[in-house]
Amino acid sequence: MKKMSIILSFIILIAVVTGACSNGGESDDAVTLKVWNRYPELNPTFEQFAKDFEKENPEIKIDLQNIPVGSAAAQYQTAISEKSLPDIFTTSTVTLRELVDMDMAKDLSELFTEDIKDDYYPGTWYENGTTINNIPYVFPLFSPNHGVNMMFYNKDVLEENNISENELPQTWDELMEMGKEIHKNSDGQTYGLMWYNDDWANAGVINYQSTAIFPETPENINYKKGTPDFNNIGKIETIEYLKTLQKENVMHPTSLEIDTSQAEANFAAGKAAFYIGGNWTGTNLIETSNFDNWGVVEMPTKDGKPWYHSANGTNGLIVNNDTEHAEEVKVFLNYALDHIYSDVILKAGSTQPAKMDVEGEAPFPQYEEITELMTDQAITVPDPTERSLKTIDFKSEYTSQLSFSDVGEIAVGYLAGEVKDLKSELDKMNAEANKTFDKLLEDTPEVTRELYQFPNWEPFTPYTKEDYETLK
Repeated sequence: MKKMSIILSFIILIAVVTGACSNGGESDDAVTLKVWNRYPELNPTFEQFAKDFEKENPEIKIDLQNIPVGSAAAQYQTAISEKSLPDIFTTSTVTLRELVDMDMAKDLSELFTEDIKDDYYPGTWYENGTTINNIPYVFPLFSPNHGVNMMFYNKDVLEENNISENELPQTWDELMEMGKEIHKNSDGQTYGLMWYNDDWANAGVINYQSTAIFPETPENINYKKGTPDFNNIGKIETIEYLKTLQKENVMHPTSLEIDTSQAEANFAAGKAAFYIGGNWTGTNLIETSNFDNWGVVEMPTKDGKPWYHSANGTNGLIVNNDTEHAEEVKVFLNYALDHIYSDVILKAGSTQPAKMDVEGEAPFPQYEEITELMTDQAITVPDPTERSLKTIDFKSEYTSQLSFSDVGEIAVGYLAGEVKDLKSELDKMNAEANKTFDKLLEDTPEVTRELYQFPNWEPFTPYTKEDYETLK
């Protein structure tokens, strides 16, 4: 009987060991970290990254949830109100300052020492974006250079029109002339430029094109005067130029009927020679349109003069301060520090990693040119938040009171013929913005106009931490 008991125990032991092996050596005691990702372009590479992490760390499981863009804001708000945020989550629509004030974001100073922070692109570490009072709370993923516009060209269309890549337009006039020639040579079948009706995309191109004409306003604030600025000569001339492209049959006639994704598909189909879009466009052309015979260059400006993109912003990961798995999170973050930039961001190809000099294989041949343009065109510009965190609530209240979001909606209306007098509409927009801004300054004595004025800033020169110090 005793012998049978020993044999039975041995059989049970073998079964347990075999079961453990069949599960890849995973322990029943494995800790599961819940991770939310709201950037759809990272879904495939993030999922593989999680699998690779689990192989090296079988004691930790990753429950990765890809949050749909359309429901992200509501899902984050619900989780915040119910205090049910996951262990790690990508930055949300709620400001970092709010999360820190609610004690929902973990201090990452132990991971991001000053030496480590120096490995990141200028503009990565900024108040209410990745830091609060210079304490890092965000694990940055995207470079602050993200969002740079550039001009993509269809090599098939250029070849059909005997246009060399050395002849690509660098000025508005050259783009106009080449576009007319392409339309003429194709008997009206092919156009110079494919455009779109998305307000946000129009606003981005207009704001940054205008810096070549009126550089004191990177987007919507004149940082010399400290005033809202929606009607400067740069914005007006850029919108008028788009209207001329439309009138002269350089812009494809369906442009005002389609969004950016449809415009990219039409460009890939050879309906236009050029397309101006953000750094993510390359990935879209290859992954969505299955089109790779394209090139990319700096977008042309009015007289070929330089323009700039404001490099003040990045997206990343936040750790829930209430996580019950702090040690496992630390293991994950240290692994991410070594692998996430090459295995997730670079492989996705839609943007540049926040960390400089990341080694790895480019996802497609043109990726290197795209990231070079991002680095060349983006510079850090003044940010009132760096001078006072009190401007965070001020800005939020100011934008919430405006009846509009940006010049994009006026531009699209003007191109569609719904807005008849461009300058008059921009003047109205600017008057409303300044009235709202001035009234709020009166009601918020702790925020002054001086916080929005940067007399020591020279446009096209990166604004540094030392520059902020000189204003104190």
